[in-house]
Amino acid sequence: MSLFRNIFFVLLIVNASFLGYDFYKGGHIGENLVDHARQLNVETLQQTFHQTIIDLKATTPESVAQKVNHAFAQLKEFNTLDDVLAFARDKTALSTGGGIIKDGNVHVLTQSNFKTVMDGSRPALVEFYAPWCGHCKNLAPIYSELGDAFAHSDDVIIAKVDADEHRDLGGAFGVQGFPTLKWFPKGVTTQEGVEDYKGGRDLDSLSKFVRDHSGVRPRIRSTKSDVVVLTTTNFHDVVDDVKTGTLVEFYASWCGHCKNLAPIYEKVATAFANEPACNVAKIDADVERAIGTEYDISGFPTIKFFPANGGEPIPYDGTRNEAGFLEFLNRHCNTRRVAGGGLDAVAGRIAHLDQLARDFVKASGQEAKKEIHTKAVDAAAALENSRYAKYYAKLMEKVVEGGDAFINKERARLEKIVKSNTVTPAKLDDFTVRQNILKAFHPDAEPVKYD
Repeated sequence: MSLFRNIFFVLLIVNASFLGYDFYKGGHIGENLVDHARQLNVETLQQTFHQTIIDLKATTPESVAQKVNHAFAQLKEFNTLDDVLAFARDKTALSTGGGIIKDGNVHVLTQSNFKTVMDGSRPALVEFYAPWCGHCKNLAPIYSELGDAFAHSDDVIIAKVDADEHRDLGGAFGVQGFPTLKWFPKGVTTQEGVEDYKGGRDLDSLSKFVRDHSGVRPRIRSTKSDVVVLTTTNFHDVVDDVKTGTLVEFYASWCGHCKNLAPIYEKVATAFANEPACNVAKIDADVERAIGTEYDISGFPTIKFFPANGGEPIPYDGTRNEAGFLEFLNRHCNTRRVAGGGLDAVAGRIAHLDQLARDFVKASGQEAKKEIHTKAVDAAAALENSRYAKYYAKLMEKVVEGGDAFINKERARLEKIVKSNTVTPAKLDDFTVRQNILKAFHPDAEPVKYD
């Protein structure tokens, strides 16, 4: 019995300390709990008991696992006691009922506050989601932007409800899958009169729907795009450039597949934004119909690559994901780009000079090293674009002058610069190539088989 008494007192002290710290930080968890206790009555307790029985009957191993995974996901976000307090305040607000809760500029609806927020005074778009749903996770950042777009107006609500946790709400509005988006016109608070949203799940489609149904104009912050926008006026100036290969998406603004491709295409454009040998571009062929007719565009999206050598356009028939586009463009532009815009581990290396670098490291004696250095200087001079070829020769020169320790010093110097996150993308490319070349100066290094 003494063990249980000790545990009780420890928990009491921990809770008192927790609530005291929250009060010191200006929180109201304690006050909310007291208010909640005052509101308890027989009817409330009966409803709570009845709901508990329903929840227990609906419990399955899968639902328990989902709850546990969700709890661990939340715990990962707790870095300080203040994080825990903020989470506790939100949960207390939920349990005390009626409170307005927001995630950014999106209203968070619960069983307790649904009627308070959705009182019919304003129209609303509501997303019914589940935390474990992959499509919901993909929609989440877009939906957050939608909330931001209408945050300036009090005449419309952008809201969401965890319909996996609040199943009665999902059931009341006929939700059978996730995510489900429903439009509540002004004055509508029940299932009758609610409209299913069936449009695209991109920001433009969602914001246009809300604008058309509420009369509220969204304020969408413009985001930087690395996709080159083509028109009839500049099309041939771009695609006929003999120094640059250009991937062109022929799209239509109303095309659903084009909208789904848009975020992927943006990532591809960003990966090649610092690549002078390759452009990623698009043209609205439904508007610029003369160009569409010129290239026999009969469906959207149609994607073609225009080579730098002026050859015939090459249809893109690969997978429409980032990896597929990267592989295609690296092959046709002779580039070495990876997702995010960096360079791969062999970019900039030159097969012949790789071999000389390995021979240089293995050579014993200064005279042998000097002889290989001379060969590297001659090889670099013979190359048209000899910037990085000269770097091989420069490294050899420094080793001949100061010893083998220079290679390790240069590696450490470049690694420190790259990790600093203070260099421009162009400089980062330069330092990455130099790091790649340094890898060739190792006795066990395998020379690249192509430049």
